[in-house]
Amino acid sequence: MINQSESGYQRVSVRLRFRSQPMANRGELETYADGKGLDPQQAGPQRLAAASLPVGGQQSWSVSLKVRQMGLSTFGVYPISVEVLSAAGTVLGHVRTFVTYYPAGSSPQKTKVAWVWPIIDQPHRADDSTFVDDGLERQLGSGGRLSNLVAAAARTTTQVSWLLDPSLVEDATRMGDTDGYSIKGTSRPQSVAANDWLRSLHAAVTAPGDRLIATPYADPDVMALAQHGMSDDVKFAAQQGTRTLATAGLSGATPEVAMPPDGLADQATLSSLVASGSRTILLSSSVLPDSRAATYTVDPVAHKMVSGTNVRLVAYDDTLRKILATPTTEPGGTIAAEQRFLAETAMITGEAPQKSRTIVITPPRRWNPSPAFAKAVLYYTSKMPWMQAVPLGAAENTPAAGRVFQAQKDSGLSKNYLRQVRDLRSRVRQFTSIFTSAASGFTLGIARTESSAWNGQSRKGTKLRDTLTDELDHDIGKIKVLNDGITMAGRSGRTAITISNGLDHGTVVVTLRAYSQNKTRLRVDSVNRTLRLEPGHKDQVTLDMKASANGIAYVNLELLAPDGRPFGTGPHVLHVRTTAYGRTALLITGVSLAVLFVGVAIRVVRRRAERAEESVE
Repeated sequence: MINQSESGYQRVSVRLRFRSQPMANRGELETYADGKGLDPQQAGPQRLAAASLPVGGQQSWSVSLKVRQMGLSTFGVYPISVEVLSAAGTVLGHVRTFVTYYPAGSSPQKTKVAWVWPIIDQPHRADDSTFVDDGLERQLGSGGRLSNLVAAAARTTTQVSWLLDPSLVEDATRMGDTDGYSIKGTSRPQSVAANDWLRSLHAAVTAPGDRLIATPYADPDVMALAQHGMSDDVKFAAQQGTRTLATAGLSGATPEVAMPPDGLADQATLSSLVASGSRTILLSSSVLPDSRAATYTVDPVAHKMVSGTNVRLVAYDDTLRKILATPTTEPGGTIAAEQRFLAETAMITGEAPQKSRTIVITPPRRWNPSPAFAKAVLYYTSKMPWMQAVPLGAAENTPAAGRVFQAQKDSGLSKNYLRQVRDLRSRVRQFTSIFTSAASGFTLGIARTESSAWNGQSRKGTKLRDTLTDELDHDIGKIKVLNDGITMAGRSGRTAITISNGLDHGTVVVTLRAYSQNKTRLRVDSVNRTLRLEPGHKDQVTLDMKASANGIAYVNLELLAPDGRPFGTGPHVLHVRTTAYGRTALLITGVSLAVLFVGVAIRVVRRRAERAEESVE
């Protein structure tokens, strides 16, 4: 106990309250857990817990009561509460919880439990080479969230299906490169933690009986993308996800199984997932409720025709998911969450003890439990007598049990956010098209901006998107025209325009188009020439120009992608200065020189004649 009040207390005691009748159903259990209704009326003896409890003080304690004193008789879940009392008997605080009783001789049909274990984070890169933060290494290292999740599932005999985001594996792989990695231009050494985590992940997901399910790359907000006409991005991310895991040596990922973020979907979401290859879709039980209002939890499967395909919809238990999301890092948090988990699973069995059923359990996507709690729930699944761990396939193959699909309306990423992503995607696609292999380091950056991680974290998503935009502009700016101005001595002339590929990787194919801003003043005759530029190389295109007046004229120089459209921030402007020495000027100059030479010659002849006459005299 912790004294968070402003007063200290002497002789603090505790007392257990209980009820001898088990709870009837999950609804009653949930009501009690939410703090509604009365506490149990029966009370055990009061036990001294602390002789003194000052302000901010903490005190460990324990209280026990024999089963026969509590009057427990049958398998079930019983409500209890623990009161903290002052020396005067005033209740200073209390907490509600449960005790699950399973007497010898009980023989209910075990509830079969299939686990889906998410290993998902947020994207940490904008383009392929630019990390936007250093948060991932802490999670991968000893004691980190992702390290704990892998370790918990690796050290249990309970079978799990791993729900793995391929972009997380790729981020960790990049961090483990021997050359290190870069965070916004700051070099970091090779990450030992990333490589250790990858080795433990490989060993864990290949355990006998376990199954690997790949999310689409970067775990996109499928529902938002589908609702805003961007389902092609979902399909691309799904295909890329499988390829990424295979490249990382994690082949065998199941592409037919999908679980949209938060288990929410509408018809467009289902159609998008089916178009991406999914045939089994895991959804929240709130989306797949029991239409027959059974008094017990039914099997998870429903069938639905989606885009002409018979699809299996599988409900995961949303109440258990919320229980797993309970904070467990505060004192007492782990044990309280464990007791609620045991009570909830026992209640599912106890609702219909003679009817075998199957449930699917999955924690929140970016789950952050205490290590002890993560290990405990898997351990209990295999060891508690009312549960039996089974693979996900067992849940998929249960008969349909009357669940119906209820389409959801709300989505995560906003329309305005995705509009800007769509515009950026168009620019990335055009830039990517100029490379000879039609690939660049920005394509997957779009998928990262569409991640479900940005639901409720729009600032982080916007920051990553803006970083991607800046990096794209930087690389586009390295493929450019080098000429800024020329001087043309005459009405016509020929000049060489130099185009440079300043990137350190990637051969590009571009075409130069030149046109005058004022054709009456300056005419440009050019043949569009396609250039193939290796990284760090330059090439030239010759332009023929004719001027009709002296002074400065302007020529627009555009680099075109293979589709004929210009890319970049706008045309490069070439300043052309024409002088007065055209053909006419040269002719006039030549005539003037001739007249001058004739005049000089006449003078010379006259002088010679005058000198000759003077000599005769």
